[in-house]
Order: sequence, then structure tokens, then C-alpha cells
Amino acid sequence: MTYNDPRRWAEVHAISGKPLGLWASLKAGGTGSPRAELIGGSGQLPELVGAESARTACNFERTTDGAILYFRSRLEVYGAPFCKGEISGITRLPEGADEQINIWCGWTDSDGQAHSGSIELQCSKAHAVRMEAWIRLWLMD
Repeated sequence: MTYNDPRRWAEVHAISGKPLGLWASLKAGGTGSPRAELIGGSGQLPELVGAESARTACNFERTTDGAILYFRSRLEVYGAPFCKGEISGITRLPEGADEQINIWCGWTDSDGQAHSGSIELQCSKAHAVRMEAWIRLWLMD
């Protein structure tokens, strides 16, 4: 996502839909979720996130049919698109003053193959409450 490649954006928008326009964004009270720290997950996420010292802030941006999870790793910006309904569950676990959020998702690829995975986030308790509400409202059926 770091480079403005129209083919990459077309792939992302095919999954999550186009970004909301200005008027729709204003009516919805904004398009972004609370910020959190991406600490892990399944698939390629552990490799991208890397060491604890390289952890990075992330947030979701709402689109017409779902959302895009944006995060930075080293010098690259990544976007993971989600279609509404792909998030199957969310759990919050206390970790001292913070909370860990586990997001469970499942999707079907273009070949009809079913996949599942998870995303692990960490944020303050106040942000965790808001993040869970945001995900349940905009990404879960």
C-alpha cells in the first residue's frame, strides 16, 4: 500500500468496497476506528509485525462494504481488507492496565476455498471498549 499502485487498490476495493465519500463520512461521524497496537495474528502477520520493539499502531477505516486494517511495518504501509461479515468473533483479555483484543475472521477466496485467521491487538481498556463496539457495529453481521 506504500506505493500508489492502482492494481493493488483495485484488489483491496474488490474485497472491502470503495472508501466512503465526504458526505457519508460526516453523516457516520467519521470512518476510522480507535487506534490500537498490532501485536500479532495468524498467517503472515507475525512476520510483518516482527519483534516487540517493532510493533506498530493500527486502525480500521470503514469502506462501503467493510473496512481496511492499516498498519506500518518497518518502512512499508500495509492494508488488510475485510468484507462485512468476515469477522466471526471478538474477545477481550485484561493485561494489566491494557487489554488484548483477539479478532476471529473467516473468508472464502476467489477459488471458493475457505480460510480462517486471527488478529491480535492491544490498547487501553477505554479504547478496547470502543474498538469492540466499532467492530461489532461495522464489521460483524
